[in-house]
Amino acid sequence: MVPDINLLPQLEKKTASPKLFYSLLMVLVALIVAYLLFLFFTSKSNLTHLAAEEQTLTTQLEQLQQELDTRQTIDQGSIEKSVSFIQSVSYPVTPLIDESKTLLPTNAYLRSYIFGENTVNIEADFETMADISKYVERLLMSSYFTDAQINTVSNFDIELGVQRELTPEQKFKEVPRYSVSITATIDFMYLAGGRRS
Repeated sequence: MVPDINLLPQLEKKTASPKLFYSLLMVLVALIVAYLLFLFFTSKSNLTHLAAEEQTLTTQLEQLQQELDTRQTIDQGSIEKSVSFIQSVSYPVTPLIDESKTLLPTNAYLRSYIFGENTVNIEADFETMADISKYVERLLMSSYFTDAQINTVSNFDIELGVQRELTPEQKFKEVPRYSVSITATIDFMYLAGGRRS
């Protein structure tokens, strides 16, 4: 038997899998690096944008804080002034309302009253001028008031229901009512002492 000796090197096909694996790995690493670079640059631009916005908002906050501080000091002064004004002007009004109502003559109507620092502005409706003068006299004689002055007197016609056209004779016979504005000065010494029984 003859031995089979092959002195030529044996040729085997090399597998291409490691090259393919390394090339895929390099492509994957390149994609990851590209994605990380994209994230880095977008984050950097967002960071500069947010830093500028933060600076703007900080400036706005400082301006609004200054404005708030200014308004609080202004409001505080006005609130303190308001409280001191109310404390200096406060007085019981019920006796004044009752007195101004009881002094009204019959068929007179008290429309409104406005209280000031030391006066009461009374608006009332009267049937005649004599009723107006009686009411002013009664106010002057009242212990609650030191002075009473008529501001305005205006007349008006009473119109109830359906409007009808009046002849000049009927207009002459019809007596208008008078709306009067009177300012009465309050007597604080008597008001502080209360009513006499």
